[in-house]
Amino acid sequence: MGNGSGPIDDGTLARIGSPEPGPIGLDSKGGTKQNRASMADRIVSYASRKRGERDGDGECYTLVNRALRAADARTAADYGAVSPDADYVWGTSVALSDLRAGDVIQFRDYTYTRVTVTDDDTGTTTNEEEGERPHHTAIVQSVDGGGAVTVWEQNAPEGSAVTRNRLFFTSGTTTSGTRTTTITVRGTFWFYRPEAR
Repeated sequence: MGNGSGPIDDGTLARIGSPEPGPIGLDSKGGTKQNRASMADRIVSYASRKRGERDGDGECYTLVNRALRAADARTAADYGAVSPDADYVWGTSVALSDLRAGDVIQFRDYTYTRVTVTDDDTGTTTNEEEGERPHHTAIVQSVDGGGAVTVWEQNAPEGSAVTRNRLFFTSGTTTSGTRTTTITVRGTFWFYRPEAR
């Protein structure tokens, strides 16, 4: 996540002789749980360190599972049965508008097409990009706006190593100058915020 905030000085006056307020609960360094920012950073860091490698057995689930374990977060097995065709739960459900780095996306029959048409003095050019994730799991690196999200994933396409890719979660058309981009998204996807163990 990288943008976690520290203690805020709200100008409240403490009684003379009172100890300085310190972090408590999830933010406490002496506790067994870590704060949300640290956990998210560790999840993203784990995935980025694996770039270009196959993590474990090379399955998408394995990368996410190991990243969450390394960050001392709960994994899909903590929320229910894990089977090859399950729609895994990875924490607390969040909306796209609340998505952050370190969150997890679970896909089912997801596809997108992105068609860019440029019409200028040299003529009309069309570029088309497609992506699919029939049954897949990925880690959010960044939320890029306009429904675009950069993720860390492996086994997409099948057999591929850990890579960073940009995916789209909102259909629509935008125009900028002589360029018109149309994105079409289909399928189902769930966004989860990992929880500390």
